[in-house]
Amino acid sequence: MDPDEPVERICRRMAELRRELAYDMQDVSRSAKAMASPSFYIRKFPWATLAVAAGVGYMLIPKKKQVVQPDMKALAELVRKNQVNISTTKAAETQGMVKSLAVMGLTWAVKAGMNYVVQQMTTAASAAKSPNAAPSSPVDEPANVKR
Repeated sequence: MDPDEPVERICRRMAELRRELAYDMQDVSRSAKAMASPSFYIRKFPWATLAVAAGVGYMLIPKKKQVVQPDMKALAELVRKNQVNISTTKAAETQGMVKSLAVMGLTWAVKAGMNYVVQQMTTAASAAKSPNAAPSSPVDEPANVKR
């Protein structure tokens, strides 16, 4: 019996285990990617997926507002008891929409201005680093006009 024989057998077994481990890791990775995909659950559990989608859709649809059209006597009674607040909201809605549009326009203008300032600063910084570089815009170029 050779004393190196158990060492070689152990080394062979370790190499075999490393190969198996690599294949096992690839299988685990492949199955984890498959389980992270929504299509996996749709294929495996189609009815449960349909039920969940229907439930989410039901929750997302807003409830229908109940419109009550009382008669004049009931309105007079509610006004007398101060249970009805009569106000016009059309003006407030229009003012809110104009205000939102103004804020959106102002936000866009600020973003565009900041982009322009950053672009100009970047151009100036690159020009300062390389003084021998050609001018970056036609305005900076010297005019070679012959008359």
